[in-house]
Amino acid sequence: MLSRHAGPGDSFLLLHELLTTYQRRPRVVMKATLQFDPSLDVLGNRLPNVFIRAGQTGESIFTQQIERLASGLDARGALVIFPEGGNWTPNRWYRGIRRLERQGRRDLAARAAQMPNLLPPRPGGTLAGIKACPDADVIFVAHAGLDSIISIGDVWKNFPINQVIRARWWRVPFDEVPRAATHEEQVQWLYDWWERIDTWITENRPGETTLPVMPEEGGDQPAGTVTT
Repeated sequence: MLSRHAGPGDSFLLLHELLTTYQRRPRVVMKATLQFDPSLDVLGNRLPNVFIRAGQTGESIFTQQIERLASGLDARGALVIFPEGGNWTPNRWYRGIRRLERQGRRDLAARAAQMPNLLPPRPGGTLAGIKACPDADVIFVAHAGLDSIISIGDVWKNFPINQVIRARWWRVPFDEVPRAATHEEQVQWLYDWWERIDTWITENRPGETTLPVMPEEGGDQPAGTVTT
């Protein structure tokens, strides 16, 4: 399951749906900082999950841990990955685009700049998980309604949270997932889906949301915002 990551609590809503509605046993790739919560630390490490430190992203140990989780899936399991690597914020969106430019992937940076609802996906762990379990379908998850709750201050300001949340899942059967394609073709496939999710979010977001606008060439911060 490849889900967007926007707003505190969206991961818990997804896991609740998997556990209660679909009776699945999820395995989750999470940030290591979540272990500061004692209950998540104890429970998360007793179950087959992976906690990733910020500096691990892109390292071999990161993909190896995800491969281990994916290869151990059974018919009732579900591997949950957030390809963006963190909750969406305007600055993370901007930095993600600049990171692609520094890597020489101006083509992907240009595509990411046209997806203001999402951070650029990080394909390493995602594609490693897909490869490690060749019999698994791939499900893409979009949701809208938590976009205005970004920081801890937003949580306190909006508590109790009375939000309308809309969601859409797309299921790609295992034999339609391009596992035999080249790495580049798989990256483009992932971006194709991310563009589809971004479009769906724009069309289904409740109320008005302010989105960032890319700065002019050489700018250091987002140039402004657009309300949709």
